[in-house]
Amino acid sequence: MTIAVSYPDKYSVEEAFQLLKIPWVWYEEGCHYDVVIAHKADVPGYDGPLIDLTDNDFLKKNSDLLNAGQQHLHEPVCDLLLDKIREELKKYVILVEIPPVPWGYPYMVALTHDVDVTSVRDCRLVTVGYAAFQCILHGSVYAGLRLGLSRFGIGSDSWALFDRWKTFEDQLGVRSTFFFVPKKDDPGVRAHPYRAVGYDLNMDVLRDLTQGGWEAGVHGIDNWTDSQRGKQEMAPISPCGKIPGNRTHWLLFDQNSWKALDEAGYLYDTTFGYNDDAGFRAGTLQVYRPRTAQKLLELPLHIQDLGLFGKFCWATTGNEWVKTPCLHLDAPAALTYCDRIFGFARKYGGAVTLLWHYENLTPPRDWSGTYAELVNRAQADGAWVTTAGSVVGWFEVRRKTGIGYEMNNKLITIRICNPDSGHQPPMRVRVHIDPAMVSSVNAEHKPGNGYLDIECTWPEITVALK
Repeated sequence: MTIAVSYPDKYSVEEAFQLLKIPWVWYEEGCHYDVVIAHKADVPGYDGPLIDLTDNDFLKKNSDLLNAGQQHLHEPVCDLLLDKIREELKKYVILVEIPPVPWGYPYMVALTHDVDVTSVRDCRLVTVGYAAFQCILHGSVYAGLRLGLSRFGIGSDSWALFDRWKTFEDQLGVRSTFFFVPKKDDPGVRAHPYRAVGYDLNMDVLRDLTQGGWEAGVHGIDNWTDSQRGKQEMAPISPCGKIPGNRTHWLLFDQNSWKALDEAGYLYDTTFGYNDDAGFRAGTLQVYRPRTAQKLLELPLHIQDLGLFGKFCWATTGNEWVKTPCLHLDAPAALTYCDRIFGFARKYGGAVTLLWHYENLTPPRDWSGTYAELVNRAQADGAWVTTAGSVVGWFEVRRKTGIGYEMNNKLITIRICNPDSGHQPPMRVRVHIDPAMVSSVNAEHKPGNGYLDIECTWPEITVALK
C-alpha cells in the first residue's frame, strides 16, 4: 500500500508528513500507487486515485501557517487540515500512522515559567510601589505592606519564590521548565527600556532546580536577532546540563529568528505564541521544524497567564511600542477559555504549552489557583504533564522514527525503525481499521473508535485479520 506525493516544495511535503507520520514516497512516473497527492497538472500521465491539490493545497496552507503564523487563531488549523487529509487517504488505503500521542497518555502538557524577577530588592522602586498598591487595592493589605517593606530589606523577600515553586509543584506531582534571562539591566536591541531585568544568574539556583528534575532554559534578550548573540546568551545556562531551549523575553521574534537560534545551537524554541491572547499562532499542537532551521524544533506556545488575566502588554509597531489589550478574564472565564484548547488536545493529541510567570505565585497577581486547576484537569484526563524539554525530546524521537508496512492476505506487517526504542513514554502505532476485524496482534494493544492502537516497542508488529 503506497501513498505518493508530487510537489515542488520539498519542505512543505516533508514537514506535513512528519506531522502525519505515515509512510509515503515521492511520485515517479510510470509506477503504481494506491493514491497520489499532487496538483493534477503535475502528474499528466497518472490516471489512478488522486488527491488533487489544485483547489485545496493543504501542503501550502500547512507550511504557511507553521512559519508565518496567524493572529488570534483559536483552532489548530494545521491539525484540522491534516485530519481531513487523513480521512481522505483512508478511502484508498488501510492507513497506518504514529500519532502525536504517547502510549498511556491522551496528550501532553509542557509547563513553563519565564523568570523576569528573582527578588523584590532588585526591582525598581516604582515597580514595587505599583505592585504594593495593587495588593492593597484588591484587599491584600498585609501582602502589600510586606512587599513594600521587603523592598527595603525588612522581612523576607516576597519575590524569592524558587522554593515555593518547588514545593507547589511537588504537591502537584509535576516538573516544569524555568527560562532565565542571561543579561542584567539590558533591554536588548530594538526593545522597550522596560524589558530589562534586574537580576544576575545564580548558578546555585539553576543547579538545584535541574538536580531536582526541573529544566533550565534561556529567556533570550538578543538571541532572536543573530546567532553570535545567541551563543553568548546560551553560554551561562549550558553548564547546567544538556543544550538548553529558548523562549525569547516578551516573545520578540522575526522571520530570521529561527535561523539565528538554529545556528547558535539551541535545542528548541518555544516563543511562537501570543502575549495578548491564548490559542494557536502556529496552528498546531505538534512540535515542528521551521523552514529556516536545520535542527531547531519549535514547541508552540498556547496559553500564558498575562494573556489571560493581564490588562495590556507591550507590542511593537515598526519603531514604536504601544500598549495592546489582553483578555483580562476572571478565573472561571480563563478556565473556560483554556478548556477549549485542551479539548483540541483530547481529540488530536499533541502538547499544550503553558506559561506561568515566575512571580505570579503571590499577590498582586497570585494566579496559582488557575495554574493548579489546569494541571489537575490535565492529570484527570490522564495527560503526561512535564517539562518543555521532555515534550520536545519525545517529538524528536518520533520524528527520527521510520515506519513502513505491507499487507499479505490477512496479515498486516508493520516495521518500525526507531533509533531510541527505550525512550519513555513509548510511542503508539495506530492502524485505521475496525478493531472487530482483528484476530490477533503480537504487541500490547487497545481498540479505539474505528482504529486499533498498538504500543510501539517492537521493530516488527503483526496484525492478523479475521
